[in-house]
Amino acid sequence: MASGGLHSLATIIKRLEATTSRLEDLASLATSYLPPAAQGAGAVTQGAPVNAEPTPVPPPPPPPPAPIAPPAAPAETPRSVAAFDEQIIDGKLTPFVELTKNFASPSVVEQVGLVEQEFKDLRELLLVAASCKKPEQAEFEKLLTPLQKDIEAITRAKEANRKDREWFNHLSTVAEGAPCIGWITVSPKPGPYVAEVKDSTQFYGNRVIKEFKEKDPKHAEWVKAYIALLEEMRKYIMEYHTTGLVWNPKGVSVDQFKASSSAPAPAGGAPPPPPPPPPPVAPPAPAASAAPAAGGINAVFEQLNRGEEVTKGLRKVDKSQMTHKNPALRAGGTVPATTSSPAAAAKKPTKPSKPQALMGKKPAKFALEGNKWAIEYQENQSPLTLDNVEISQTVNLYGCKNTTVVIKGKCNAVTMINCTKTSVLVESVISSVSVTNSPSFALQITGKAPTIQLDSTDSGQIYLSKDCLDVEITTAKCSSINVSLPVEGEEEGVFNEQPIPEMFRTTVVDGKLVTTAVEHAG
Repeated sequence: MASGGLHSLATIIKRLEATTSRLEDLASLATSYLPPAAQGAGAVTQGAPVNAEPTPVPPPPPPPPAPIAPPAAPAETPRSVAAFDEQIIDGKLTPFVELTKNFASPSVVEQVGLVEQEFKDLRELLLVAASCKKPEQAEFEKLLTPLQKDIEAITRAKEANRKDREWFNHLSTVAEGAPCIGWITVSPKPGPYVAEVKDSTQFYGNRVIKEFKEKDPKHAEWVKAYIALLEEMRKYIMEYHTTGLVWNPKGVSVDQFKASSSAPAPAGGAPPPPPPPPPPVAPPAPAASAAPAAGGINAVFEQLNRGEEVTKGLRKVDKSQMTHKNPALRAGGTVPATTSSPAAAAKKPTKPSKPQALMGKKPAKFALEGNKWAIEYQENQSPLTLDNVEISQTVNLYGCKNTTVVIKGKCNAVTMINCTKTSVLVESVISSVSVTNSPSFALQITGKAPTIQLDSTDSGQIYLSKDCLDVEITTAKCSSINVSLPVEGEEEGVFNEQPIPEMFRTTVVDGKLVTTAVEHAG
């Protein structure tokens, strides 16, 4: 009986365990069908504290990344731009830049680097023209701004390195050729414009060839490479832009072209991360300590280091305060700080007049008045070109500075007065070329001229052609005048420089004065 009761008790316990397990399964199954809020409430009732916060809902998974778009095929380079790259950039400009880096001074290398940038900016404009319709004039002028800055930078590089005398002719040669890119504004004959720039560049290039002909042949090679670059530019223009810069009549507008070229390429993947938080605010700067009291040796040196401003606080001493003019002041030993006379106190020193160099600039002039070309007060202009000058016309230059004038055709006469560092390139003159009070001038005659007259002029250079060897040169009160004659049998541009005598010997022969030039044998 006892064993039967124990068996019954064990059976009851097993059944209770089985029932409990089933009830737990049913409870968990019912909870899985409840909404999330009810499930959280159930969790609270089961064992969590009453004041516990509900479990936060996890965020939804991020969307799958967008497919990466294949890169767009690069647009085909227009034919005119491809020819510019092949003929000018790769064919002439790159070898010229490399040659410059091999032997030239840092100032010339820097200037030629600006020329390289100038041609790159020109290529960008050619690419715009080949892809866009012709814009309005105001918009076109905006496109010209980088090129204008390039030309100004090349000219500034020349002026900033004037002390580099050995390389200044090189700098002048490069600066003369810089305006060649201005053909994009010339219509209908941009090719001849580049030819004119090339001729004026050759003027300074001949100086380099003459100076270094016996020293280093690389300089002559350098000049020829630069002239070849300008000539290749002219040939390119005659082939692709014969009557002016060619635009694409079927192209887009300039604004649309800029927007398409500056738009970023589409990229796949997740969006970029948010920007970082702003940096912490810097603590306020500590208050500046009080300046040390003036005085002592440090104050003396501080005043001296002010340079020219050290005399800014000085005032003019009146005659009444000068001890050497007033015996009474020497007797007293003390000079009064201020004068007692109100008239003397009101008197101010007279302002000195401006020197001639600081006078206001007079307006420049470049005009044909009747049969006379008037070129006056031109500064830093190169080149000023006179096309198709007539036989009856004369050319008068007055007050010009750092200017090159190119005269094409045959004129009656050329006159240069009160000019400084002015160069004249003329083909042929019927009567004479006259230079008066014009230091550091340069004159080149490519045709014929019967007479050259020089008066009160120092430091001048004259280049004659093979047809002008019968010229007559007269000088009065002149010094440092050199004449460059073409060398027989040599190529064009090779000259032999000879000075005009400055020392003379005068003797009396049969009651008359006979003057001859002094020859130095050595």
